Parts: sequence; structure tokens; C-alpha cells
Amino acid sequence: MGGSLNAVTPLDPGAAGPWPVVTRLTDLHDTRRARTLPLKLYLPEQRSPRGLILFSHGLGGSREGGSVWLRHWASHGFAALALQHPGSDRSILRKQSPLALRSASKAAMNPEELTRRADDVHFVLGRIGRETALPDVVNAATAIGLAGHSFGAVTVQLLAGERRPNQPPKDLDPRVRAVIALSPSARHADSASGLAQRFGHVLLPFFGITGSRDDGMGLSDITAANRELPYRHMPADGSKYLLVFAGGNHLDFAGEASDAEGAVFTIRREPAVFRPQLLAASTAFWRAHLTADAGVRQWLHSDFPAHLRPDDRFEHK
Repeated sequence: MGGSLNAVTPLDPGAAGPWPVVTRLTDLHDTRRARTLPLKLYLPEQRSPRGLILFSHGLGGSREGGSVWLRHWASHGFAALALQHPGSDRSILRKQSPLALRSASKAAMNPEELTRRADDVHFVLGRIGRETALPDVVNAATAIGLAGHSFGAVTVQLLAGERRPNQPPKDLDPRVRAVIALSPSARHADSASGLAQRFGHVLLPFFGITGSRDDGMGLSDITAANRELPYRHMPADGSKYLLVFAGGNHLDFAGEASDAEGAVFTIRREPAVFRPQLLAASTAFWRAHLTADAGVRQWLHSDFPAHLRPDDRFEHK
């Protein structure tokens, strides 16, 4: 991308960063819940990462989810960690007839499963800093971002402060500084006043990223317009962002669809044309809010929109 980040911030956040990235697989076991969480780590080869990003996959995903985003962010100096949520992971995609898959998806997308997912993230956050299975660069994290796609986006929305019936809020680890939701949603949307109450408690910096064709792929009644509602009803406190890519569909935001997803859904194998802009905006957001880089934040607000296509939309409030 042209028009990079000037002398204050010399790296173009849409291009691969300067740090080689190594990956590592490990598991964490939550004995209290008798639940094992597979993890994949993306580690920049530098001594002091800029921060740590935790990623929650969508329905039917795995710890391989989000790999395009996580590897890119790691190349820019952020350690990253993808966690797999048993019960709403790739195991449900084994039911490959349309009827069986729709039934399995509905069964997995319920409040109890969402609570289990949020508790997975709380558990991993609670282990960071004292877990021998995690490398020192992860345990040393003092600034953490949460990211998720689809059901993972709903997971991080809940952690960020979304209020849902029968799901009382829990205190979030104070090291969490910002959230990116890829394909966010407001399922079962009610009145504007209800949505304001639902999302009005999201005080962390929040970036919703979606597309004009980002619907529920036949597994839910979510529309592309619905995915903008969380941002629309969050406080206008200077730290909320929305990016809508023209023509972007649901799996464009998964960060690499898996072979299992490809066996079930029609997906395009070539990268979305807007991938460089998505990488640039998300990396700039992390740098602005996990490292307090004022120069990058100004670039995101003022210069980044010039890199979008005419029908793409970028907003902040």
C-alpha cells in the first residue's frame, strides 16, 4: 500500500512486518471445568513483543482459525494466540448434510455455549503470567487485545461488555486494552433502546469489521446490516471503529477458511481484494490502542480512508 506511515511510524501496516514468525502448538487444561483447550501461538522473533492478541474462532473453526491475521500481526511485533473452543469447533462440521449441519449449528450457538467460550478466554487470560506451557514472551504480556470471527466475534463482544439476558457480566482482566470483532452481530436484535442498553457498556476500544455480503450463510438469519448494529449502539467515546468492505462475504473475514469449511461451504480460495486494507487497518488499530502510538492512530483516522475503494465504508466515533 502506498502512503505509508511517515517518519513517525515508518512501517506500512498493510505489508508484512520486519519480524520472522514462529508457531507453536500447546494445550491448556482447565481442571475445574474438565476442559482441554488447544492453542496455537504465533511468536515474533524479537525479545519484547508490543503486546499479545488472543483470537477466538467462529463456529466450526479450530486453533488454525485466523491464521492470516495472526501471522501478519505477529510480523509487526505482536505475540498472538489462537484458542480452540470444544463444543463449537470443527467437530460440528462432520455433520455435512445441510439439514444435519444446520441442526448442529443451532445446537452449538446457544447462550450456554457462548458462556463456555467466554470462560475459555477468561481461563487463558488467568494463566498468562504463570503458565509453564506458555513461553516467557506470552507470560510477560501487559497489554492484551481480543479478536474473534463470527461466533468468536460474539464471544469477544460479550467479554468487552455486551449485556445479554441471563449472562451476568464478569470482570475482565485489566490487561485487555482493545477488541477487534470480525463479522460482529447483534442476534435477536430488539429496539434501538434495547440495543443501546445492550452495547452501551462496551467501553474498550472496539473495531467492527464486516462486508456488504456478510450474512449467516444459511445457518442463521443474520444479515449484513445486522453486523453493523453493535458499533451503531456503542458509546461515541472516540475509540469505536467500523469498516465495511463492499462485496465482502462471511468467510473473507475468517483469516483462512479451513479444508473442513471448504468441504461444506462455497468459498473463494484467492484472497479477498481488500485483504491488504484489512491488514493495514487492524494492525494500525492494535498499534494505536495496545502501544498508545499516537502517530498510527492519526494515520488510521486521517490517511487510511484514502486507501479504500469507493464503495467501502470506514467510520469512527
